[in-house]
Parts: sequence; structure tokens; C-alpha cells
Amino acid sequence: METAMVYFSTKGHWTDEEFMALPNDGRKYELLEGKLLMSPVIASHGSVCVNIVIVMGTYVHRHKLGQVYDSSTGFRLSDDVLLSPDVAFVSKARLKKILVAPDKFLYGAPDLVVEVVSPSHRLKHINEKLDHYFEHDTRLAWVVDWKKREVTVHSPDNLAKLTRPNDMLTGGDVLRGFKCKLSKLFGSAY
Repeated sequence: METAMVYFSTKGHWTDEEFMALPNDGRKYELLEGKLLMSPVIASHGSVCVNIVIVMGTYVHRHKLGQVYDSSTGFRLSDDVLLSPDVAFVSKARLKKILVAPDKFLYGAPDLVVEVVSPSHRLKHINEKLDHYFEHDTRLAWVVDWKKREVTVHSPDNLAKLTRPNDMLTGGDVLRGFKCKLSKLFGSAY
């Protein structure tokens, strides 16, 4: 059964307090151009996200580069845009600028964004999110399609697609030295 992205409201501005008062029922809420979105995810989506968090998080932690966040973390980009990528990396330098307080949303974009495609995602929505991230200085984005077993790597001036199990996903200038075979992200699905 496929799930659909649900629009709850077209209210133009949501305060942080209103947003945090939404039900904590396991659903992922985002604010995109004033529209409140809820997009449930399926098992394969969650499994791939965890694999990415483990691989990226281990590398970031080992090299003391910053912080890796999961999809429950909100990044406030403007009054009408509050996004929570499936996985995000924020460098130590950027964290000093966008971390207002531990009990608040981050006020700015991550250095690296990962969006894992799910049945509720429309490519149009993912591209809108990427546009917002790059407008706010995100330097790298990975769009992971677990069904096709591929990753599209976006940067402000480049686009590349990785499609084979042995293709190497790298962190470019954002996570220097990071590399991971696609087969590791998708687990035993190959």
C-alpha cells in the first residue's frame, strides 16, 4: 500500500512553538512555503536512512567533523520553510552559526542533506526542498532512491548519478575522505 504526502494546512507562517505542539505520533512534519506537510515512510525507507546515519555518523564522529542529524531534526530556513531532511550533516563551523539552543530548531541549512525517496515523495517536492537548501548554502545533497538502488549527487554546480553496487559515494569537499559503496547503503538488497 502506498502512502501519500498529506497537506494539513496552508497557513502561511507557523511559529516554532506551534510547530512543536503538533502531535508527537511518529509522523514527520515539514513546512514548505507555508504548507504543513506530513509524509509517512515505509520500512525500506527507514532501513536505508539508518544505514546512512550509521556510516556517515561513524565517519563524522571518528574525525570530529561536526554533527549528524536524523529526520526528527528541524532546520528553520525562513518563516515559511522548516524542513527535516532524512539525514543531515552540519560541520562544526556551521553548527556555531545555526545552533541557537539545544532545545530549539537549527536556524540555517545543513552542509549536506540526504533525502531518501519514498512512495509519498514527489520529485517536484524533493526538488523544491533542494532549491531551498541550496539557497541557504547547503553544499551537497544526496537523493537516495532505494527502489532503484541509486543515488543522485547534487551540488551547486554538478549532478551525478550512482547506479551500480560498487559505485563509490563520496563526501566531496563537504566530508573530505568519506566514501561508501552503494551496496553498503542498501544492505542485502543487492
